[in-house]
Amino acid sequence: MSHTGGESHVKLLSKTAGKIYDRIEAHGHDDLFVRKETASHLYINEDVKKSVREKACLLIERIILIVLLTGIICGLVAIAGKKVIGEDNTLQRTGSGEGDKTYQLEVSVADGEHEKVDILVTEQEVRGDEIALVFKNAEKSLLTLLCGDNPSLGEVSTSLDMIKKIEGSKVSVMWEADEEGFISETGRLRITPSEPVQVTIYATLRYFEHSQKLPIRITIVPPGKKELSEYEKRVMAVDEAVREANEENPGSNTVSLPVEAGGERLSWREPKDARPLAIALLGLLLAIMVIPRARSSMKDADKKRNEQMERDYPEIISKLILLLTAGMTCSGAWKRICNDYLAAKPRLGRKFAYEEMVFSMRELELGKSESAVYESFGNRAGILCYKRLSAMLARNLRRGSREILSMLDLESRDAYAARFEAVRKKGEETSTKLLLPMMGMLVIVIAIIVVPAFMGMGI
Repeated sequence: MSHTGGESHVKLLSKTAGKIYDRIEAHGHDDLFVRKETASHLYINEDVKKSVREKACLLIERIILIVLLTGIICGLVAIAGKKVIGEDNTLQRTGSGEGDKTYQLEVSVADGEHEKVDILVTEQEVRGDEIALVFKNAEKSLLTLLCGDNPSLGEVSTSLDMIKKIEGSKVSVMWEADEEGFISETGRLRITPSEPVQVTIYATLRYFEHSQKLPIRITIVPPGKKELSEYEKRVMAVDEAVREANEENPGSNTVSLPVEAGGERLSWREPKDARPLAIALLGLLLAIMVIPRARSSMKDADKKRNEQMERDYPEIISKLILLLTAGMTCSGAWKRICNDYLAAKPRLGRKFAYEEMVFSMRELELGKSESAVYESFGNRAGILCYKRLSAMLARNLRRGSREILSMLDLESRDAYAARFEAVRKKGEETSTKLLLPMMGMLVIVIAIIVVPAFMGMGI
């Protein structure tokens, strides 16, 4: 049953591709995938129009498959995107000992435009109420003392007072500098920014065997710029509201996002996932690249066809000379070569030069004049040496066969010389391509010899 369903899907895809090709052909763009001239070279003794249609439909099927797979992947990525904000406007805490987590969200203040913010949520803490109260009081004292000569942590322009112990308690403090490097572990400002910058420092509070890591967001402002803009004030208000919500119940497994900051209503949402769009654009580009890739592939096949025909040319000339010397006519020798090729084709494979000769033999059998057949053969081959051969054979019919053998003998010598030159040129190209890896191997060998020598000398 599944096999039948698969066949029906394949038939539906082929049918759809056929309809699309018919539309393209109706508008005169049937050579969009395969050029007619190239197709006539490659699909000898076949229905060229049918072969071009099959090739084009196959490419269209690939494009449809790429588009469908891209759509499916985009849908799966969009569905699999994990929702961060819970239905009750909360964020999930990490478990105790798993570390803090930063969420990237968008917030709108008083129904304004949404702006991207980073929300730091501390890990879930499991401890007794008494320990929690000790750390809470220590945190309040720490935030007050940390300001030093600065008016607040939102307007820091001088060094911070990073105390090592909370007076009146047994809580000690260990500090971690910010990742950006603005503040040292002693509280000194290393860098004075030209614009306000928000950084996070960490204080680890220790009370006997208990400890708590506290992230502290501060805003560093230039020394002469104490007055913050309205935007900076809003950001600071949002940060303060988030910090308070984060500290409200550290033992809970979720954090409720604040709905108000600085007297303004807050609206939260998750940033839009750009991955489906990126995947869609990549899939579209891949589908578009099918067409130039197909045309390039056909062009390469046509080039290989010409190279194969040039390699077979000396052999064809030699066979013609042998058969004509034996007393056969040009048409008889032609047919004999074609019949021998057809008999050996299953073993030797397809050869374009002989396929062209078979096409010409069938033209002779249909009653076309021998001279016209030879001329047509040269034009279809499209290669200079075959055009010379067709011209010699056509001239032989008009002037007689007295000079044909000497002409073919001379042509055979030139053909073998050209073949030798082509092989030599191919060898030079191959040696040039091998030059780069050989140089790489030489560098490796020199390194293997020289490096130990320098190491032994203590350099």
